[in-house]
Amino acid sequence: MRVSPIDGTPEAERTADIVNKLMRYFHEVLEKDPINAERVRRGLPPANAVLCRGAGKLPEIIPLPLQYGIRAAVVAAMPLVKGVCKVAGMKLLDVPGATGTYDTDVVAKARAVVEAIKSYDFVFAHVKATDVASHDGNAEKKVMMIEKIDKMVSSIVKSVDLDETLIAVTADHTTSVLTKDHEGDPVPVAIRGHGIRVDDVKEFGERTCAKGGLGRIRSVDLMPIIMNLLGKTRKFGA
Repeated sequence: MRVSPIDGTPEAERTADIVNKLMRYFHEVLEKDPINAERVRRGLPPANAVLCRGAGKLPEIIPLPLQYGIRAAVVAAMPLVKGVCKVAGMKLLDVPGATGTYDTDVVAKARAVVEAIKSYDFVFAHVKATDVASHDGNAEKKVMMIEKIDKMVSSIVKSVDLDETLIAVTADHTTSVLTKDHEGDPVPVAIRGHGIRVDDVKEFGERTCAKGGLGRIRSVDLMPIIMNLLGKTRKFGA
């Protein structure tokens, strides 16, 4: 299928033409790849196309270092996440063994986070494969990835000074194993740090966290809350 402009403007037509040329070029290159030749020989379909999705434009945002006066870094494998974080003014940290799939080395990610905390005020660690498992409708794999995340968080908790380090655990959205798609349900969030008021929640889950001290917050409120707990926000009228 060819890409078609949704309106008759010269800009839309030029963009569609560029994407079509790129797609044709990608197809020609991939068709000649030895891996695809081997797949065809084994009776498997060749991976001979690149999926274009999620197109957008650069938003007008204030980078985190300017907004909060912090040094920020990210440990992630997904290009989309890395791109967003780069735009937000975060340093991209490459970690050998870190992937966006089930084989990702969460222990290596944990080590990278612990090391980065020595140089950065804020470190974001991202794990993708729980989302992959949900899109695949694979509950067993999702449980496996949640257990791997438990292992990663545990390794970080055991390796940092908990009196000097704030740790927040959450997800960016819900992906249902049943529908295999993103949903609008709320996600749990837990924050641990010195001096933070402790509530009665004993488990990390959607139902339990909804009853916690944070209540139900909007995703856009999470960073201001974290920055406030770190003493990085400005006070007005005080």
